[in-house]
Amino acid sequence: MIPNNYHELNYSKIATYLFCPFLYKMKYIEGKREGLVAVTSLGVSIHRTLEEYHTYSNNPEDLLVYYNRCFLGAGYFNAAEQMEFYLKGKKIIEDYAKREQYRESEILGCEKEFIFEHQGWKFRGKIDRFEKLPDGSYHVIDYKTDARISDDFDVHKSLQLALYSIGVRRAWGKNQGKASIYFVALNKIFSIPFEDVNDDIILEKYIEIGNKLEGTDFPPCTRSCAQCLMRMRCPHSIHPERHIKFKKL
Repeated sequence: MIPNNYHELNYSKIATYLFCPFLYKMKYIEGKREGLVAVTSLGVSIHRTLEEYHTYSNNPEDLLVYYNRCFLGAGYFNAAEQMEFYLKGKKIIEDYAKREQYRESEILGCEKEFIFEHQGWKFRGKIDRFEKLPDGSYHVIDYKTDARISDDFDVHKSLQLALYSIGVRRAWGKNQGKASIYFVALNKIFSIPFEDVNDDIILEKYIEIGNKLEGTDFPPCTRSCAQCLMRMRCPHSIHPERHIKFKKL
């Protein structure tokens, strides 16, 4: 039994801090939330669609029904933008449905949560899709809805997949398998075997950052302003949009 007062870490906290420590402070200490924009709204819609589909159907003919049910209308500038992104999402789902006809894996769960304890810290994660492959091994999948892949992307450096691999082994006892990032809009998947993950190195990295999260120093990372959804609300933002807005006031 894990005590409620244990320090808790998850990948979202770590990723936010690495992106910008001040953004971490705004989100997790001050409780501020990022507003939806077109890209993030569509991402939520796709994730909800696939969760509902794999939970209740797994019949490819039903996918568009779930997409229409799960499409989120918030976060768009106007009706034209909403329709533009709806059609982008529809194409993604239609292509996904075609690939589903050839899937041989058994879906074991969606949005499946793991929890384990290590050195006084509680580690938590939620996996988009967990499945069993025909060879009896297990597969952990995290969906990404990005329309492009960063030039410096390296799946072997993914702290998210590393934590998921550890979580599946420690919390669920599933030792054979792989963890993947699935770019559904691009039909590209990148994987690492569970056994390639060094638990000690990864958990030490998480705890190292976790200790910083419990400190008081959260300097802004202004290199990240252009990609930050909180840039219009952040007092440290150097993004031109924010300064143009405040000059007009």
